[in-house]
Amino acid sequence: MLEIWNAAEHNENAECGIKVALNPEGRSEYINFLLSLDGLSHVQEDRGSAYCPISLTSTPDELKLLIKRRQEVLKQVLQKAGITAYDPATSPFSPDRDLSVQPNEVYLVDSGKIVGSRYFVGHNILPSTGYGIEAQKAVQFNRIPVILMDSRIRVSRMQPPRSIYLQYVNFEEQADDFVKVFEHLQHYEPGMGFNNGIPVLLGFTQSGDVVDLEESVYKKFPHLQYHYNGTTPILKVRAENPHLFYEKVN
Repeated sequence: MLEIWNAAEHNENAECGIKVALNPEGRSEYINFLLSLDGLSHVQEDRGSAYCPISLTSTPDELKLLIKRRQEVLKQVLQKAGITAYDPATSPFSPDRDLSVQPNEVYLVDSGKIVGSRYFVGHNILPSTGYGIEAQKAVQFNRIPVILMDSRIRVSRMQPPRSIYLQYVNFEEQADDFVKVFEHLQHYEPGMGFNNGIPVLLGFTQSGDVVDLEESVYKKFPHLQYHYNGTTPILKVRAENPHLFYEKVN
């Protein structure tokens, strides 16, 4: 069983209320155990890489170029910060390339890519079963998830904790701000814990200091912090083939 300890007892500079459930040493043991359960013990985490989820399967054709463009800008942002991006759209298993590969193989390959990357970074714009599963996987394996929200588009409130949620008005115009975010994150090793009882993503420095990593980013980049607004419209995607329902659709 992992020991939960009060950070203030170990670090005089620790933020009040932080309790550590998983420090870097315990994280290694924890992740190795999870990898063994998933048959992924051969996968090694690359501290300089990011898995960049993208909505593919049900994305309307008229939006694919827009989604792809934001993905390309994101990859440029990560590159400027010294992080190598993996784009599932380039995979041979992408639904735009090959639909003959079975779900279990796709899940195993993409899971390996997620746990083999230190960061999980992507735009949350369109409803996507794959994205939701991948995001939860990234949290479970204590990656550093950075979820990018378009401030003009409301999405599902099912947003897992221990993730950093940022928003933008125009991602391309604000790209340099996001480069700085990823440069900041590279000063920390990830862990898990609680801040006043709330599950949070922790960051550990080389000197042993511990911070609420989410809070650290929000304080340093307050103009990028995501704020849920229930009055923001959702992006309505109309079904082109409702006849696939066996019920009669008006």
